[in-house]
Amino acid sequence: MELNERKRKILRTIIDDYISSAMPVGSKTIAEQLGMRLSSATIRNEMSELEELGYLEQPHTSAGRIPSDKAYRMYVDQLMEIASLSSDDAEFIKGYYDERMHETQGILEGAAKAISNATDYVSLIMPPQLKAVAIKHIQLVPVSQRAALAVVVTDAGIIKDTPVILDADVTPSQLEDASRLLNKIFAGRPLREGNVLGVADIYNEIQGQREIFAQITDFLTSSLNSGHREILIGGAAKLLAHPEYATDLDAARNMLQLLDSKEQLRDILLEQPDMEIRVRIGTENQNVNMQDCSVVTATYRLGGKVMGRLGVIGPVRMNYGRVLQVMKYMSASLSEVLSSINGVEAQDNNKDERGL
Repeated sequence: MELNERKRKILRTIIDDYISSAMPVGSKTIAEQLGMRLSSATIRNEMSELEELGYLEQPHTSAGRIPSDKAYRMYVDQLMEIASLSSDDAEFIKGYYDERMHETQGILEGAAKAISNATDYVSLIMPPQLKAVAIKHIQLVPVSQRAALAVVVTDAGIIKDTPVILDADVTPSQLEDASRLLNKIFAGRPLREGNVLGVADIYNEIQGQREIFAQITDFLTSSLNSGHREILIGGAAKLLAHPEYATDLDAARNMLQLLDSKEQLRDILLEQPDMEIRVRIGTENQNVNMQDCSVVTATYRLGGKVMGRLGVIGPVRMNYGRVLQVMKYMSASLSEVLSSINGVEAQDNNKDERGL
């Protein structure tokens, strides 16, 4: 059944008020906020019909109503407005990673804090997955006669390093030769396990550098495996600022256990990865431990290529307008910053679409 304009206005007023107050909303509050010439009895009748249609719930016999998951879905898809982020908010967010513009990990850590502080919810960031990037450069830096530091730079700006321990003395010029050979073999290759292991058939070319080559290959393979599990989390302590968790210790405990499970968080971020922005409300979440929460996820890119995902977790009574406002900005801003530091032209994939 399609809701008429009056029901839509009443429903939106209830949701807006409940998001800000966390208290069930009564007919008197609606009458005061709408400013329409409607009696309390008329509003109560409309609320009863909205309840019968599944948009409202009545937690206590004498209390007002609260929105259902179905109501929040209509709110996100049809009723709420998403304004552009203000210039002050944009500067506030940028301040978290401007000082670390030269390295990807620092930018992402700053972005996780920025999202959490701008929304007052828990933020998640999945760093660029190493199998989705390519090696840009490898450099062996001498440390001692039998040790060097291998520095690996990817096209996503990720920098990894590992010590290389050797059985025999090597000179700086030998390390330079080894660096040139490693770059000849690896530079420009997508960092997928098949590509890392598949170059083993060129041992004839590396001759005396096999020891270095074997250690670099092992390092790249282990980096691929560890990269799958890494998730950055911002603002976990903010959970207790919301009454849903502050007054329900079981709910808070369940959420903290979830945040401790990187595999579950990764699965949450990767649900429908082809969508630029995604909102999952309460029971829409596939993970049963998340069905009293809402999750908003977004992608970020390097050039036109999706490199990772952002997420916000909060109560179903989430300020969706604010969260979507921040996530749309962060998706575009982070893509622009990461493309800039890697000398790649950013592409605008941030669409203002409903059906999120």
